[in-house]
Parts: sequence; structure tokens; C-alpha cells
Amino acid sequence: MITNIFRDLLYVCPPKAAKWLACIALFTIHYPLFISCSDWDDHFNANTSVLESQNTTLWKNIEKNGNLTQFAEILRRTGYDQRLDASQTYTVWAPEDDTFDYQTLLGYDNERLVKEFVENHIARNNYPASGETDKDVYMLNEKKMHFSGKDSYVIQDVLLDQLNMGSSNGTIHTLKGRIAFLSNIYEALLSVDYPVDSVRDYVLSFDEKIIDERKSKAGPVVNGEQTFLDTIYYEHNDMLSLFEAHINREDSSYTMLLPTNKAWRDAQTKIRGYCNYLPSFKYLVPGEGRNPTTVTLKDAEAMKDSLAKLYMMASLFYNNSLYDNKKLKRLEEGAVLSCDSLMTTYGFKMYSDDAANVFHEAKRLEMSNGAAWITDSLRIPSWTICNPEIRFEAEYQDIQAYYTNLNGAPNVKVVTKQNEEVLGHVSNNRYVELEPQSKNSNPEIYFYMPNLRSTTYNIYVVLVPANINSKYYAGELKPNLIDFTIGCNDEKGSFKQTRLENVTVRVDSIDDERYTAKVDTVLAGEFTFPLSYLGVSSGSKRYAPYIRVRSKVTNAESASYDRTLRIDCIILRPKELDDYISEHPDYKYDRGDY
Repeated sequence: MITNIFRDLLYVCPPKAAKWLACIALFTIHYPLFISCSDWDDHFNANTSVLESQNTTLWKNIEKNGNLTQFAEILRRTGYDQRLDASQTYTVWAPEDDTFDYQTLLGYDNERLVKEFVENHIARNNYPASGETDKDVYMLNEKKMHFSGKDSYVIQDVLLDQLNMGSSNGTIHTLKGRIAFLSNIYEALLSVDYPVDSVRDYVLSFDEKIIDERKSKAGPVVNGEQTFLDTIYYEHNDMLSLFEAHINREDSSYTMLLPTNKAWRDAQTKIRGYCNYLPSFKYLVPGEGRNPTTVTLKDAEAMKDSLAKLYMMASLFYNNSLYDNKKLKRLEEGAVLSCDSLMTTYGFKMYSDDAANVFHEAKRLEMSNGAAWITDSLRIPSWTICNPEIRFEAEYQDIQAYYTNLNGAPNVKVVTKQNEEVLGHVSNNRYVELEPQSKNSNPEIYFYMPNLRSTTYNIYVVLVPANINSKYYAGELKPNLIDFTIGCNDEKGSFKQTRLENVTVRVDSIDDERYTAKVDTVLAGEFTFPLSYLGVSSGSKRYAPYIRVRSKVTNAESASYDRTLRIDCIILRPKELDDYISEHPDYKYDRGDY
């Protein structure tokens, strides 16, 4: 019965009543009413303006609104009057007259006006202001805006005035002001009003437009190459991709340090000092005679420049969604960052003290996808960026450059269950053992040390005691007597070998009586490498400095010293880092690995 009445009403009443009847259909089923056509005509007559608005496009409603004349003029100028007059559904947050910088906007070119103003106030689909609202809305320019409220409503802290002005293709809310345009970090590089030309120019030098072959319309193949009749491009930046720093994406959250030109110059000067190359140098392969080979580098100066810039860039980007980096989202200018560590998108890690220092005296700029921090000084330690501690595990065969042990060879030993009476531990639970082939011989071994920077290192050798695997070791624990020789180039490119001081390694110098021996980290000496060897190679050959570790025990000393060498690893720690650790014993830093 009710169904028939509802159908009959739809048939006999004017068509414009159909929409309203559909809305009350469910109500009618539960609460039967007998409604005449005259009643609905009276309702529509009383609400003519509402109905006209709902049957009129967004553009026409904006055009005839006396409070939106300035907004309407901007829409006409940019062609968005036509877009809002079509069938696509939008929500428009329209600034009322004299509540925004209208005259300033008229001075923008159309491209900027569209991106920073028009599309900053329009979103696809309907977003009514009703009930309790708390949501993020993506505008046409892909900027994310927060729309919230209950009795009154705001979008990005701008108050809505007139709400829910229905149109045939969407909804209009008027605003008491303009929604501020927030650049993303990439856009800030182009427009920020600070002296950051150096970093800006470097980043933009990697920009390129690439044909999107999936979206482009293919044409004929000419001379073996595909042509396109309708070509669609997309923007790409190799450098940002390399560092996984997608600072042009609105759906990501990043922090970027933006060094001023002064900060860029100062940091580049310092970093270049660790990347000193010569166009040619002499190299002597251990065990292959006494005649050095001449090695030629192409574009040595370009290598220095490129590495310095890349190291710089690798320290600037932080993904706010990973690790303790999440705290960067809430870090306010002038506040002290409290976190365990920060990790750059390239993998450089800084612990609490260094992490907090990075943002000291920097100025925060809010961005649509995170924040940019303008800084006059990059306060990241050199050993975090470009001059790390380097560790070479002795058991790695590609590190073992050459050995002289009569007919023997380095023997890789595994620590299956370390003797609890030995202090310290063996990295990777593996070490190299070289035994003398006769009671009067001294084993020696050479280790390559690739990727060293041009700097001063303190060189450490980690030695393993004979009883590492068992407290029931039958032999006598004796100290080693060792000498070290460095083979590398001088500042003019000539190859030289330099012998460091003799080192006596004792196993009986432990204060704690619970231990009989220790895994001992021995300072072989301090050495300055004038040249950088980072990335220096030719084919299968790596041209790198080497260190010779040699047992130096005479026959007269053999009863007092152990000739066997047991080596865990070689550590090269930048002297500036070692000096800092001496002043700050509890300092925590990221330790490098080969």
C-alpha cells in the first residue's frame, strides 16, 4: 500500500519534487503520510533560493555572490570559471572579498596564481561541514589541508563563514581569509627568500623531463627509435632518487637542512680536504717487484668536486616517518632535539648529542611535506659525513693483499664458544692466524686498505690471544712483538714505505683477576695519508695503501715472545675523532665497517 502511494506521488507531482520524495521514502514507510501536491509546491515556493542554488553550477553561484567578486575575477582570469561550470564535482572554499591579498595575487603570472591560490582552495568531491569533522583533504594542487570543526569549522585554521552552499556540481564554503599556500621542500628551493643559491643550483642541475612511454601515444619507429605522436613527460631528478629524498611528493614527510651559501662554501672546503687526488701517481703492488706502476686518473679535480658535493647532499635529508626521525615533525625552532639518533636518507647516523647540534641556531620553515631548516653552519661531524672510521676484517680474503709465511697461508679461525676467561670479543667470531713454518721464522701479512681519505688516522690492530677458544689451552701465554709498515703515496704521488714503531703486545696486563687474557686493540701508530683512495681502481686492480703486520722476534727472544700472529681486524680511526673521544669518553658515534 505504502509503496503504491509513493509511486503514485512520484507520478502525479511535479518532477522537481522527486528528489525530496526520494529522501523521505524510508521515513514514509515507517510513518505513513498523505501528502498533496499543493503541500510540496508551498514548500518549494518558500525555499526558492535554496533550490536555485542546488540546480546551478558552482561557477554561477560564485559569480552572482556579492561577497565573492574578487575570487570570481581570479577564476575568470585563470579559466577556472569554465572548469567550475562543468559536471565534475568539487568543493570550493572561497575567500570573501577584502579578506585576502587580492591586489598582490593579481601581480602573479597565471601558472603561479593557479597553483598557489586557485587550486589551493578547490578539492574534488563533496566535503560538507556537518556534525563533527576532522579530516585531511587534498586540494587540486595536491596540498593536504586539515578540515575540522563541530559547531564552527576551519580549514588550515581559516574560519568558514557561510557553510554548505549546494550547487549542481558540488559545494561552496566561504572563508574569512585565504588558505596559506605551503610550498613543499622542493618548491621552497625555487622560491625561498634566503641565500641558498648554491644548494638550489646543484639540486636543479639534476632535473630532467623524461617521456612517459606508457601514457604517450606511440608513433612510427624511425631509424630504430620509437617516436611519439602525443608525448607525455614526467619530472625526474637523479640526485634526489639516489638519496631517496622525495622532497617533491606531497604524500611524504621530510626534513631538509638548507645550507646558506656561506654554509655550503665552508662545508665544501672542509670536505674537499678529505678528497685529495692527483692526475697520476706511482703504485707498488706488494710482492710484485720493486718497480712501481704509473696510475693515471681522469678528471682528478672533478672527482674531488663531485665527491664533496655528494657527501654534502647525503647529509641534508631525513625521512620523518622512520626511526627517531619522527621527532623532527614536532621540533620547534630554538628547542633542543631529544632523541636517541637521527638517520639521513642515505644512511648516515648521528647519535643524540650530534643530532641535537644539527639544528642549533637553524631557522625552521614549515612546508607542506615537512620542514626546511635554514642554517649558516652545517654542524655535522666530518666522521659522520665524509671521513668515517674504517674497519677491515682480517679474514676477508680480498683484504689479504700478500703474505710471506714460507709455504704456509693465513688460516681463518672461528670462535665457536669464546673462553669466558678472555676479556673482549672477536668481531664476526672470526680471525686470521699465521703460524711460523719453522721455529726460527717470523710470519708476516699485508692488508689492503682501500677507500682511505686524505687525512690523519690512528691505526689500530686488534689481536687475539691464543686461549680464545678454550681456558684449557695447554701452551704458555706469551706476548707478541710486532712491527708495522705502511705503503702509500706521498703528496707528489711517489710511492713510499714507512715503518711505524715496534709494538709489544702483552697478555698479562689485565687488572681484573677473572681474566687470563684479552682481545687487545693495539695502537700501531699515527699516519697521515696525503692522497685519497676512495673509488680509485682500474679493472680488477684496486690501488690502495697497505699495512704490513710482521712478527719481529729474534731467536734470542723466542722463549719470551709468541711468533704466531692472530689478527681480528685493522681499524683506521680519524685522529680528529680520536681526539674528540679523548675529551668526551662517553661519546657515541656510528662505527664504520668494511
